[in-house]
Amino acid sequence: MLQDWKCLLKSWNPEIINKDDKQSFIYLLQHKITKTYVGSVRVIFINEHTPVQIMPMQRDGKVEGIDHLTKDLPICEISRLALIKTIPEHEDFSMAQLRTLLSMALMSATRINFFLYHYSRIFAIMEHSLHRILKRQSVAFEPIGDAVDYYGVRFPFVIKKENYLIAGKKTEDTMGQLTRYYLKELCKNPESFWQFIDNNPYLERSDIQLDRICQLFKKFGDEVSMEDLLGMNELTKTV
Repeated sequence: MLQDWKCLLKSWNPEIINKDDKQSFIYLLQHKITKTYVGSVRVIFINEHTPVQIMPMQRDGKVEGIDHLTKDLPICEISRLALIKTIPEHEDFSMAQLRTLLSMALMSATRINFFLYHYSRIFAIMEHSLHRILKRQSVAFEPIGDAVDYYGVRFPFVIKKENYLIAGKKTEDTMGQLTRYYLKELCKNPESFWQFIDNNPYLERSDIQLDRICQLFKKFGDEVSMEDLLGMNELTKTV
């Protein structure tokens, strides 16, 4: 099923997007046969260099009382996770199963983003149904507030770097397979990704872990562990 779908990183054009998008990784999920874009997700990051230093969930979603969680940079907020209604059918999966798997593929893009750029915390506003899907995959976001009306009734969550490491260590299920697959595909053709990094005024190549990850695939192939991909030996020194 994975070979039917391609995850793309969208380059930004300052004439058509807002200031938040300029400091974001925006991923699009494409059906390869029809070339139809079926889903998207945005990872807006805040580091020492970004002009926007407050997350949309605080500014627009009115999530309050979390300032103490946002001081240790870099941090990010996951948003705009969405699938279109008319997804091409798949002969091996029902539409409900397909939508669940594609939602996981989009969430895998956010996990890949963490592998590539190590945030201290990841924030999101989501429905409880999505939270349950992630929890079953050992990605246990913590609730940090009451429900807010933010494109519908949703709840604010956060996951710390150390808990994300534990999730990565446990995950060899569907989410782990998706993450490993797309990271390996990125290593086969990294030029457009590096072009995105070079064109983004708030990122440096030294911020990004891609070269290290690609060397691991080259050395170990599909046998490379999630712990090695995450760089747990290096990261656990700081948590």
